[in-house]
Amino acid sequence: MNYKKTILPNGVRVITVPMTDNPTVTFMMYVGTGALHENAEKAGISHFLEHMCFKGTPTRPGPRHISKELDSLGAQYNAFTWLERTCYYAKSEARHFRHIADVISDIYLNSMFPEEEIQKEKGVVLGEIDMYSDDPKSKADDILQELMYKGYPAERTTLGSKSTVSSITREDLIAYRDGQYKAENTIIVIAGGISETEMLEVAGGIGEKVPSGNFSLEKETKDIIQDKPAITVFKKDTDQAHIIVAFRSFNIFDPDVYIARMIRGILRSGMSSRLFVRLREQMGAGYYVTADHLPFRYFGQFSISTGTEPKRVNEIVVAIMEEVNRLRNELVGEEELAKVREIVRSGMKMGLEASDDMAGFFGEQEVSKGEILTPEEIDAIYTSVTAEDIKRVAERIFTENRLNMSIVGPLEKTLELEQALVLKA
Repeated sequence: MNYKKTILPNGVRVITVPMTDNPTVTFMMYVGTGALHENAEKAGISHFLEHMCFKGTPTRPGPRHISKELDSLGAQYNAFTWLERTCYYAKSEARHFRHIADVISDIYLNSMFPEEEIQKEKGVVLGEIDMYSDDPKSKADDILQELMYKGYPAERTTLGSKSTVSSITREDLIAYRDGQYKAENTIIVIAGGISETEMLEVAGGIGEKVPSGNFSLEKETKDIIQDKPAITVFKKDTDQAHIIVAFRSFNIFDPDVYIARMIRGILRSGMSSRLFVRLREQMGAGYYVTADHLPFRYFGQFSISTGTEPKRVNEIVVAIMEEVNRLRNELVGEEELAKVREIVRSGMKMGLEASDDMAGFFGEQEVSKGEILTPEEIDAIYTSVTAEDIKRVAERIFTENRLNMSIVGPLEKTLELEQALVLKA
């Protein structure tokens, strides 16, 4: 897969990915700022700023001017904020490329943050906070982060709290935007059916308008050393108990991240995966079960999530621990490894068919670690993973001094629950 990384004189990074004969184009502008860059008293400002960037610029003075203009192009557009990044994007037919680039760059550079819109949007975001707080699966994740990263920025949600969001002023938004949305912290990504020459021409014209200067770096989150597994329970009257078992892992620069993705695949990729077969097919324990590995700049987390009847929580936790133990203590068979390798490799390739998928693939790598591997390079890594690699990394991740669990449901923390959360030799 051909791509080009260009650094403009002011420090803006431009990633161009021409896709011959693709009828669409995606234009993205990333800024390397998110919840992990915020002060506690203004938690949620990255996300709130992202919302406010759709509320008007000097040339598009209101939110409906922006939305109607993009809708009239048949574009798909949005923005998102996470721990380490914020991104604004639009996707359209290739013939509308210059138009969508103009709109997205305008809101990135020139948003005015009208006072009336700030007050209205606070109601929207406070409602979003309430929505996720009411959702037991989201609540389980929130209390898990509080348990694992107490005292560090990662304990806070990207949304912030109702009190911190309510306190954000227009002056706060301008100061945060002007302090973080700098050229050296900005990445423009373009993918689709446009020539590289045109991509660079447009990106260069936009990028040179981004002001240079210093910006605040991510506040470091450190993994504490545990002396035993930790459990947190939020008692809530729900029909299901929602469980997350999580292990502290390693950061995104660690070469074992690709092996961790393979481990994730063994546990929960496809209907023949170990956790799906064990919890759904054999035990009939509940509808959903997931596994994931999320590495960041300073820390990482491997998690397993599921929901079940409250009375079955202990046996489900025991089953999860047994499956984790198998990976630590036994080599994966070659047939299973070959199956998972194909799932992971094919999943990556099928996830790169559209221009927005391709833009995200390259943009996410650049904003998170400042270096890019092509799909072919990552494919070669997956192809080389052995059963011994899987066992070695499983032994590294799945240890009791890295082990945590959160539960939301109508139950209490008990001795039996603590005894279920054990890794046996």
